[in-house]
Amino acid sequence: MTQLVAAVAVALWTLVSSSPLRAQAVDPARLSAAREMVAAAGIAKQFDELMPLLAQQLSQGFVAVAPEKAAEIAQVFAELPAKFIDRKGELIEEVANLYAQELSVEELTAVSAFYKSPVGAKLLYVQPQIARQSMALGQRWGAQIGREIEEEARKELKKRGIAL
Repeated sequence: MTQLVAAVAVALWTLVSSSPLRAQAVDPARLSAAREMVAAAGIAKQFDELMPLLAQQLSQGFVAVAPEKAAEIAQVFAELPAKFIDRKGELIEEVANLYAQELSVEELTAVSAFYKSPVGAKLLYVQPQIARQSMALGQRWGAQIGREIEEEARKELKKRGIAL
């Protein structure tokens, strides 16, 4: 989830700090189909769920710099998502444009139909939970592999006369 929040943070920073993104011209029919697919995929809902998480992570960074101002920082960051939530349309339009560049109208329509189907709706429902659990699994797995690599490296280095 942290990587996802970071990716959204980068996208949001780009939207907030730069001039409007310039997308390549795309066939209007493809763009329309892509907008429908993005809507069916629940991108707006994902954005709505990520905004508070993003604000919380940014807030923690500010608190780390000025811990004595934690209450004020928390208050400011609690108010900020509401100010930016309406800007999600900018990001959604850019995402739709990306899909329109890569997929045909037929493909976009098929993906939309999938997300509108019972199994697609279930996937959308369980996906956030699975993503959170996958991140936790990945972190645990990575930590375990990291310990094993460190142990193996120490053994090999010790064989070569390097004790760490």
